[in-house]
Amino acid sequence: MKNLAPGKSPAKLLEPPPPSFTRIPPPTLPYGDFPDMELIGKGTMLDQGFPYIAPYCAQMPHPFVMHDVNESDWRHFLHDIRIAGSLSPTNRIVSGVLPMAFGVGFIISLFATFGVEGYMRRRKKGPVSQLIDHWNALFFHPRLMHIALAKGPKDRHAKRGPPQATDKNWRLVISYRPHRAHAS
Repeated sequence: MKNLAPGKSPAKLLEPPPPSFTRIPPPTLPYGDFPDMELIGKGTMLDQGFPYIAPYCAQMPHPFVMHDVNESDWRHFLHDIRIAGSLSPTNRIVSGVLPMAFGVGFIISLFATFGVEGYMRRRKKGPVSQLIDHWNALFFHPRLMHIALAKGPKDRHAKRGPPQATDKNWRLVISYRPHRAHAS
């Protein structure tokens, strides 16, 4: 039931920790290098989530297989991101009540509600980034992988080539991380 209420904080989503966090990476896997992969979100807001599929990679076998990331691990991670990126019921109430508290007309109040809700939805990057940091530290980094949250085209700072089309969707960038963190 805990994952049904949108807008959960990373700490609440990770209590109790997902089963993935307790599974030790098998030492028999090669954990080899792989090209960066990305999974493009379903929209411009984090609460729209990401498709429940593995990111495309031409390399066979897929890097998830070679780095001990199974389908349930990945789906749980993507589900947690969507929940952390969603507004809580309290956020939704505040976005609806706040404009009415100023005594403006119904139409103006309706537009203001959309504005307040949009503002709150845009501020969800922080909680989602915190959640990804936890998953990186406790699951992906021990498997020599790193997940980053990005928005816009992959090479938005590249100076060569024609300008890229505007892309405002969120994306997860999955990359090889060659060093395991040492426990101290």
